[in-house]
Amino acid sequence: MADFHLTSANDGTTLIRPVSARAEVFWKENNFFKYVVDNEAEHYVILNENRQKICDEIRNNDMDFVN
Repeated sequence: MADFHLTSANDGTTLIRPVSARAEVFWKENNFFKYVVDNEAEHYVILNENRQKICDEIRNNDMDFVN
């Protein structure tokens, strides 16, 4: 099972959402909310400039994505 759903909004932002319990905990423990520019939707909206850092941290912690 994947840990995060990741997709592009094609407007300079990326949409990301934790889909597993461990992803939810990981997101909170690493304070990734500081990168969120909009959390009103189903997904968190982050700027593309922060996407690589966040995705690298996720992969480095043996978690994966579903697109």
